[in-house]
Amino acid sequence: MIYAAFTVWLLLILFMAIGVHALWSRMVKPVWVAWALLPGTIVCEMAYIFGCLITGGEIRRAKILPGKTEAKSKAADGEPGTESTPRLKVIGPILAALFAVIACIAGVVAAHAFLGEPVIKEFIHGWTLPLAALPDRLPASGGAFWDQLRHQASLLQRMTETLGKLHWLNWRVPLFVYLTICFSIRLAPVRRDLRYTLASVLVITGAIALAGAVSPRFANLVRDVWPLLTYIWTVLLFLLIATLLLHGLLALFRVLAGKSGKTA
Repeated sequence: MIYAAFTVWLLLILFMAIGVHALWSRMVKPVWVAWALLPGTIVCEMAYIFGCLITGGEIRRAKILPGKTEAKSKAADGEPGTESTPRLKVIGPILAALFAVIACIAGVVAAHAFLGEPVIKEFIHGWTLPLAALPDRLPASGGAFWDQLRHQASLLQRMTETLGKLHWLNWRVPLFVYLTICFSIRLAPVRRDLRYTLASVLVITGAIALAGAVSPRFANLVRDVWPLLTYIWTVLLFLLIATLLLHGLLALFRVLAGKSGKTA
């Protein structure tokens, strides 16, 4: 059951990243979003290009760093993008997307290994609320479903408390928070077909489940990364709620200022 829950939460994290990136790109120019998420932008695009090349794809245009482009360009908003012709019609794009997803996940895991202890320890074992963790089982009833929804409010409260108690003068803390935001949001396939990214996520979770069936060590590995999964989910949930509130306030300000009623 933990593998099914892991798959669902990972897919929801992907959709959450898409939502946050879309909202940020509506509020400011996408080029600024790309620059703000620069570590994730570089890692994701380079991994995708490598995935295209290793599967025999032809790279027609590759843009790693965001910048100004001509008005007629498909990347006129400054968002990095890679145009390629896959040699394998379906498997090629899936493998290329798989490399991009794995690279972002590896970035999060590496940041956690070298920088994350002060943040994750405070987030998971904060004293005000009980232990913070995502449910490792899918809801089997309506009551369990609503309990899990109510648990999201507890996770948001835990995140706000954690942000207030972190020692921000410790350089590891802001760097870890920044890098996890970059890599997590860059899971979103900005200029690529979402279907291939979804398929790559299913490949990853399917491989983990298969390995767990062969060896119980992998089941323990999933439980070991569960606190990090909980943290990433809560960060994206917090960013999504905060961005929606800010987006609404900006739209209200525009209306009260007598400007166009369109959202920011």
